Amino acid sequence: MPSIVNYTLQRQSENLAIVAAACSLRRYLRQLLKHKEIHFAVMLHVPEPGDCFIYEEACRLLFNVDRDFETEREVMTAVYGSRSFDTSPQTLIANISAQRQTVICNDGHRPVNEDVRLVLDLEIEIARPSATHFLAASRSVAGFRLSADDARFLAEHPLRSVRLATHRRRSMNRIRKALSPSPEVVSQETSPEVPPVPVTLDRLSGFGEAAKWGIELACDLADWKEGKLNWEDIDKGVLLSGPPGVGKTMYARALANTCGVNLFLESAARWQSKGHLGDMLNEMRRVFTAAANARPSIVFLDEFDSFGSRDSGDSGYNHDYKTQVINALLECLSPSEGREGVIVVGATNRPDAIDRALLRPGRLEKIITVPLPDAQARAAILRHHLGVGDELDMTIAMRHTKGWSGADLEKLARDAKRNARRRAGQTVTDADILNAMPPVRSFTAEERFRIALHEVGHALVGTILNVGNLVGIRIDTWRSEKSSGMSVGAASFDSLLPMQPLESDFEGLISMLLGGVVAERLVLGGHSAAAGGDASSDLPRITALATMMENMFGFGDHMLADATDSNSLTNIGALPANVGLAVRARVDACFRRTMGLLEPRTDVLVSVAHSLAEEEEMTSSRFLKLVADAERRHESCGIPKGGSAMSGAASPPPTSSKNTGLESIISFEAELAGEQSRPSLRPRKVARGAGGPKPRKKVEFIKSSNDDRDK
Repeated sequence: MPSIVNYTLQRQSENLAIVAAACSLRRYLRQLLKHKEIHFAVMLHVPEPGDCFIYEEACRLLFNVDRDFETEREVMTAVYGSRSFDTSPQTLIANISAQRQTVICNDGHRPVNEDVRLVLDLEIEIARPSATHFLAASRSVAGFRLSADDARFLAEHPLRSVRLATHRRRSMNRIRKALSPSPEVVSQETSPEVPPVPVTLDRLSGFGEAAKWGIELACDLADWKEGKLNWEDIDKGVLLSGPPGVGKTMYARALANTCGVNLFLESAARWQSKGHLGDMLNEMRRVFTAAANARPSIVFLDEFDSFGSRDSGDSGYNHDYKTQVINALLECLSPSEGREGVIVVGATNRPDAIDRALLRPGRLEKIITVPLPDAQARAAILRHHLGVGDELDMTIAMRHTKGWSGADLEKLARDAKRNARRRAGQTVTDADILNAMPPVRSFTAEERFRIALHEVGHALVGTILNVGNLVGIRIDTWRSEKSSGMSVGAASFDSLLPMQPLESDFEGLISMLLGGVVAERLVLGGHSAAAGGDASSDLPRITALATMMENMFGFGDHMLADATDSNSLTNIGALPANVGLAVRARVDACFRRTMGLLEPRTDVLVSVAHSLAEEEEMTSSRFLKLVADAERRHESCGIPKGGSAMSGAASPPPTSSKNTGLESIISFEAELAGEQSRPSLRPRKVARGAGGPKPRKKVEFIKSSNDDRDK
């Protein structure tokens, strides 16, 4: 049997602690080391869990085993750590059977499967190295000459500490100094600081439905622990969807604290960093196994869309790689033995890019949208990060932080605290907050009028065509330098499309979206760039809707439909030529329709837009009253009936639930003369159930009594 000195000469990177552990193990494994030809599987129970990796190195040193051995050739001896228990018992048993000699170092943190115990030949409880072992090790490692007192000193400390302290062959005086606690550390240990209170969901603001779901989950898990509730009756997972910076990772920590369970923060990128595909899949399975062993637990998977979708249309190696990763993740989410006690929470900015199989019941079965915080939530978030109460008036700050995320507000709090420190202030003031905010630019009167005119065009067309319930209109009067996107106002509707929308429903929605552009063109001669620029603006939405009508829903000249993701439909240049022409013809027809609706009512547009530019916000009832007043003024001026939105005859209120309370409008011509000649689109009659074709609606403004207008 070669001596420890020979092993040390073979391996120049050995450390005193590793050699001392090897000396200690040698007395337990003496017979196994003498007979290399025998087959065995032995498990060593190490005395200190944190020293397990040192005993692994010591075993490799004794048995002359490389850290990374080739699996293609026959392996004589293999050394495993406790992480081997993170794999399935069958996999570990297969590995033991494939090798002649197996040594497993167990730190005691993971339970040992009974099937694995059956294949073991020996289990040994290991004692810590003694002073004698350190003396023997010092004679084997160059650069160390220990006295008996030095050896006793080192034997009193954990091997991991000795390994670090003896780095680079330090002198014994420096080793003693490094291992001896300083007076400052002793004083801190005797009077520890009070740890911060962990954040729970009831202390977070702006999470809405997600917070409600998390609190209900905490109650369900508590009942499950007490045996009052079966695991089958608990939600297995949820997908959080929202823009960057809303605090999805913070939510995961707060959820784990609220539920009182273990949290595993993971991501596809973290798993992929372990190496090639096999390493990534092994790490994925290890995490879910560890979560199952620590249950109840929560596995949080950040950037969940990075796993991708098998329906993305990719080909070649990348598609095969992605397919194997998603298949492995599906196995982890729905294992044959079940996933009792493990909740999976995913976070994404792009839920549409996720494989649909990952979102089925039993997996991430619920999607919750986490929106950007409103004014009240922003104030609460900022107060939380500032550590203040209601003593600060944040009205102005909240107006200027519209559209900010929780991460933006956290940075604002840091900058405000910095401003307070620079002026030697004890607390943060409103001035500190305002000085920390990026500069803003106020819109001119002309710009405010253009924005108001655009939004009034949306509201007027949408109400005329009954595309939904108008909630209100607002415009922005300033813009921050950090603002992204082109949105500077909104006309808000509820229920834009019914559950089973027809062709006419989509055409009404497109016409409403065109209302802003048409209003600007009628009054100002052209529209601004705010109508486009990003996917949420008017023109890209119009293009996507018209393309879906032609290419997905069979509303064109043919009944062919494509199941392509709607996000890939906005590039008209990528569509077949005939589809692109049909989309353009459909949008042109809706444009003419919208122009026909608004052109006779230009004066109404201008009048209401001036009011909105002054008021900045108005409710639907206020908007309808202004429209009715404008119609009445123009009628009293003798404007012919055909040139006004107001007709002289009154009609009963509409019975549609969408128009409840909208007493100032009942009908307009839903179809303009000449629209039936829309190019490349044949006229169609659409049946609605047993009632036959949908009747053409005649809609017009009517006069309201003074009492009705006051309402």
